[in-house]
Amino acid sequence: MEEVRELKETLERVEGKIIAAANVYGAMNFAFWLVAMSLFFVIIGLAGAGPRLSVAYWGTAIAIGVYVSAKLWGRMERLTGPREGSKLGALGIGLSWAIGATIGWWIIPDMTSIGINAETRLAVGFLTFIGLSLLGQWLVMSTGKRHYEMIPSFLFPLLAIPVAVNMGKGAMVWAGFVVAVSYGITILLYLYSAFKAIER
Repeated sequence: MEEVRELKETLERVEGKIIAAANVYGAMNFAFWLVAMSLFFVIIGLAGAGPRLSVAYWGTAIAIGVYVSAKLWGRMERLTGPREGSKLGALGIGLSWAIGATIGWWIIPDMTSIGINAETRLAVGFLTFIGLSLLGQWLVMSTGKRHYEMIPSFLFPLLAIPVAVNMGKGAMVWAGFVVAVSYGITILLYLYSAFKAIER
């Protein structure tokens, strides 16, 4: 009986470390995008906003982000083994971001009935893009484990949309801070869950 109890405790510790690693992986993903977004605001503050700069910056950031995410996911799979349905899940996540981008970056900015000026529509589109994309990602990822840590990342931007609609100058910067706060809270929750898993 003693050997069974010790084996059970060992397995629980191993499981705790795997869960902690997964939560750290989640935190690192959000930390990367938080840095990428913050750096973008720093750059446009110095160089000015422009479509070419935005396309070049975010094209590079997305390429780096996908590479980093793939590397982190590869390390996770070395710990846990290949996960069934991971390719289908990746397709679902990609689709959610494509839908979010279409609505947030193309449809909403062209809808003159939304907001009081172009900046307001851009802010609403940005919040919609982040909120819908991460909501879709959360739904795909939550088929196995409920990633409650992710909820602030899409809930805050979606709740901020009605406020952004009535804003004028500075709406886009305000929307950026809303997303930054939501990502910061998500990172803290992931790290807190990681510490809880280690201490089990």
